[in-house]
Amino acid sequence: MPNNNKDSCINEFDPNALDENQAISKIVKSVMPIRETETINIKNAVNRSSASNIKAEISIPSFKNSAMDGYAVNLAGLKKNNYKLTEIATSLAGKPYNKNLKKNETVRVMTGALVPDNSDAVIMKEMTQTNDQLICFSTNVKKNQNIRFIGEDIKKGQIILKKGDAINYSAISILSSLGVEKVKVIRKPIVNFFSTGDELIRTGGKLKLGQIYDSNRYLLHGLLSKLPVKIKDLGIVKDKRSAIMTKLTHAAKSSDIIISTGGVSVGDADFIKDALEEIGKVNFWKISIKPGRPLAFGKIKNSLFFGLPGNPVSAAVTFQLFVMPAINKIMSKRKCANIIIKAITKTELRKKPGRTEYKRAILSEKNGKYFVESSGLQGSNIMLSLLKANCFIRLSSEVRSIKSNSIVEVIPFQNYI
Repeated sequence: MPNNNKDSCINEFDPNALDENQAISKIVKSVMPIRETETINIKNAVNRSSASNIKAEISIPSFKNSAMDGYAVNLAGLKKNNYKLTEIATSLAGKPYNKNLKKNETVRVMTGALVPDNSDAVIMKEMTQTNDQLICFSTNVKKNQNIRFIGEDIKKGQIILKKGDAINYSAISILSSLGVEKVKVIRKPIVNFFSTGDELIRTGGKLKLGQIYDSNRYLLHGLLSKLPVKIKDLGIVKDKRSAIMTKLTHAAKSSDIIISTGGVSVGDADFIKDALEEIGKVNFWKISIKPGRPLAFGKIKNSLFFGLPGNPVSAAVTFQLFVMPAINKIMSKRKCANIIIKAITKTELRKKPGRTEYKRAILSEKNGKYFVESSGLQGSNIMLSLLKANCFIRLSSEVRSIKSNSIVEVIPFQNYI
């Protein structure tokens, strides 16, 4: 008589499998952020994590300037409905006119150029008429219109980036506007990865009966190459306990994170968990999600270890859900939750209760509403449906079916998928 509680990945409900949120919490709590830093040019700092708070050493703007091409005026010297002033000079960006205005005077100013200290408005050039040096305008003028004030954008001493903030293109633009050339960042984590399986051969080789090309290393390379990490591909390891132990021991000498794919289920040739127990520590082994239940997480000396499933879709899903939070934490990035969108499903969805399920799907928008539909077959080996997808539909563990036109939770893919 079969044992329905057997320690396997067949049953939808497994009391030994961790809830996904518990798993993420365990992972994040076990990760120690990297303390080592390096100083780099801001041009190379995109996606890196700031190693300290960065304060503005100057104000932006650092001087009172014009937001438009036009004429700087002092409102106190204007007579109502008789706006006629004499142009006495021009203030150009980089070539300022820095004297005060006298009665009935105006200075022509270019966008970004210094305006006189006692001016309190800039009249757009298009709103004026010129007669020799006499500038005429009849529109009402409001105080401070078209003037940018000192510190209007950034005040001196203001914190621009906090420790752990990701530096994006906007940040390097701001840093450069403050005159910053170099920035201190957290050093890049070192991530080593490999695939396991006697059936795997490298691309370019000739397939024999029962063999397949190893795609998971290319999947991991693609996922990791978009991140601020140093990566090393350790190749393919055969399904042999001693070979896996040797590879893990070697990888732990030079990495912050080790990732393998395959060999984490309960088959006769699945040795990852046993090898990890022998030379390191197993924190947990199975997650209550689909696809991707078999996932080993632990530590080998000072290296975090993730044993991802061998099916490529499962590897992609578990990387996004469980490896990314660890990478963010080790880089000291501040916590960033997944974006969840409520969308109307165009298709009926079915699943077995017991595990949270992530279905590959296509998210679209029409008339201000979000719609989502399955991107194809959902088997953990079906990569084509992942290629077509731009999001996951998240179905909680107790759900059995969802009728079409129902509201579902959708998680858009992030840049690394």
